Amino acid sequence: MKNKNILLFTAHPDDHLCCDGTLMKLVDNGFYIIEVVFTSGEQSVWYGKEKFKKEDLKKQRMKEWLLARKFIGIKEGIGLGLKDSDFNRDLRTIHLVMKIIRKYKPILVITHYYQDYHRDHNEVSKIVTEAVDRAGWGISKDLGEPHKTPIFLYMDGEYLNRGDILIDISDYLDKIKELMEIYGSQLSERAKNLILSIITYRGFFMRTKAAESFELGFRAPLKLKGLEEILKIWET
Repeated sequence: MKNKNILLFTAHPDDHLCCDGTLMKLVDNGFYIIEVVFTSGEQSVWYGKEKFKKEDLKKQRMKEWLLARKFIGIKEGIGLGLKDSDFNRDLRTIHLVMKIIRKYKPILVITHYYQDYHRDHNEVSKIVTEAVDRAGWGISKDLGEPHKTPIFLYMDGEYLNRGDILIDISDYLDKIKELMEIYGSQLSERAKNLILSIITYRGFFMRTKAAESFELGFRAPLKLKGLEEILKIWET
């Protein structure tokens, strides 16, 4: 496979926890992952044990994101710098995402489930869905050469998606537990248990220890050749 670029679009610095096992599996098979995070998560709740000033939370969350990216093997991280809980789908933001898609020309784009519990997750999902679609049109050529993404998926979240594709991540379960410890400012024990419960639940339907779920994206017909090549890796 010539093109091994994968783009992941998330709202906050720890949101890739919804698909980390799959990301690590893809990294181990030679894929080049770029994560684009819309905000620094500065409006989040502080769960850390030590005292922490609210104004320093942004720096802490970005620091954790950098450490987590290195742990997973994500090659590039792009921060859009939008305000946490204060951005919406508009043409400027859609164009910003289109430009990134056209630059990296990914074989796969992953983003939030469109009916998740968090409004930022839902906004990112709407923006990326439209940008993936528009990036393949012959418009806005100042944003780069058009690119039709072969595979577009919504990752699972606290509100479970439809589960069109399940990926066995049993071999990465221990690494996911290690990864969660990096996010000391964000993950309470309840949150950790929730994440583990979701992937264990998904694994039940694969007869495995753990699995991650993805739903097929809107307005993005799959190119079967690309899907077959990635599924061969996911099935191993």
